[in-house]
Amino acid sequence: MKRASAIISTALSCALLLLPLQATAAGDDKAKLADLKSAISTLEKQLNKRDKDKNTLIADLKKNEIAASASSKKIRQLNSKINTRGAKLAELDKQQRRLKVDINRQNAAVGEQLATAYKMGAQEPIKLLLNQEDPQQLARLFKYYNYVLDARNEKIAQYMGDIEKLSTVQTDVIEEKRLLDSAKAELEKDRQQLLTNNKRRQTTLKKLNASLQSDKSKLDKLLKQRTALEELLKNVRGVVKKMALKAPPGGQSFASQKGALRWPLKGKVAHSFGSKRSGSLRWDGWLIGAKIGEPVAAVHDGQVIFSNYMRGFGLLIILNHGDGYMSLYAHNEELLKDTGDLVLSNETIARAGDTGGLDKPALYFEIRKKGQPADPKKWLGKR
Repeated sequence: MKRASAIISTALSCALLLLPLQATAAGDDKAKLADLKSAISTLEKQLNKRDKDKNTLIADLKKNEIAASASSKKIRQLNSKINTRGAKLAELDKQQRRLKVDINRQNAAVGEQLATAYKMGAQEPIKLLLNQEDPQQLARLFKYYNYVLDARNEKIAQYMGDIEKLSTVQTDVIEEKRLLDSAKAELEKDRQQLLTNNKRRQTTLKKLNASLQSDKSKLDKLLKQRTALEELLKNVRGVVKKMALKAPPGGQSFASQKGALRWPLKGKVAHSFGSKRSGSLRWDGWLIGAKIGEPVAAVHDGQVIFSNYMRGFGLLIILNHGDGYMSLYAHNEELLKDTGDLVLSNETIARAGDTGGLDKPALYFEIRKKGQPADPKKWLGKR
C-alpha cells in the first residue's frame, strides 16, 4: 500500500513538474509567432516604403485591387449566409407543411372519436351513473374520454404553437434574406465600380508600358520585380532560420513527396519553368491559367510566412514547408490565411485573381529550395 502511494506521489510530482514546461513551451510558441509577425510586418513596411512611387496611377492600382479584394470577400460571405438562410427557410417550410398535415390528420381522428361517442349516446354515462350500472365500467369510460380529450388538446396546442413559432421564424428569415440581398446588391455595385476603376488604371498602365518600346525597358521592369522578390525571400528565410519555427503540422516531409505534390489549382500552364520571359530573363515558376475566385490550395503542409500585396505579384502568399523548402502563390484575388497560420496539404489558402496588373486571371506558382527556384514539374504529381 505504501509502495502504491509512493508511486502515485511520484507520478503526481512529475506531472506537476511538467506543467511549467508545457506552459513554457506554449509561451515560446506564442512568442515565436509574435516575433514572426513582427519581423514580417517590418519587412512589409520596408517594401511599402521602397515601392512608394511618384506615379499615383500605380499606387491607385494597388489601392483599388486591395479594395476590390475586400469587397469580393464580403460578397462571398454574404452569399454563404444567404444560402444558409435559404436552406433554413426551406426546412422551416417543410416542417410547417408536415405539421399542418399532422394537424389535419389529428382533427380527423378526433372527429371520428366524437362521432363514435355521439352514436353511443350522449346520456349513456349519466344513465350509468344514475342507475349505478357497473360503476367501474363508468369510471373507465370517463377516464378514457378525459384521456382522449387531454391528448387531443395537448397535441393541437403543440402543433399550433409550433406553427406559430415557425411562422415567426420564417418571417424573420425572409426579412434577413431581404437585408442580405440588399447588402449583396450594394457590395456588388461597389465591386463593379472598383473593377471599372481597375480597368481604367490598367488601360492607362498599358499606355505607359507601350511608351516603353524597347525590350530593355521591359526587361528592367521585370528585373526590378524579381530583385524585390529575391530580397523578400532572403529576408524571410533569415527570419525563419533565426526563429526555428515549429515544424509543419503534417507527418511527411516536403522532400519525401517529390513528384507527388498536389497541384495548387486545376488550370493550363501558360508559361513553364525555364521558358523565355523577356530578353535573357526566364520564368522561375509556372503561370497557370485560372478563373476569378477559383480556390488555390497549399501543395503541402506548411506555415504562412508572408500574406500581403507586393508590386508585380499582387496579393501574394508564401508557405514555409521546413528543411529550406517554400512555395509561392501570386496574383490572388483574395488571401484566406494570415502570417503565422499553419495549413495542411490541399487546404484552400487563397482565391485566384488578376492582381498585380495581369491582363487575365492566373496563378503564378513557385517552389523554392534553400532560396533557389525549382521546376514544379519535378515536384507536382499527375492530375
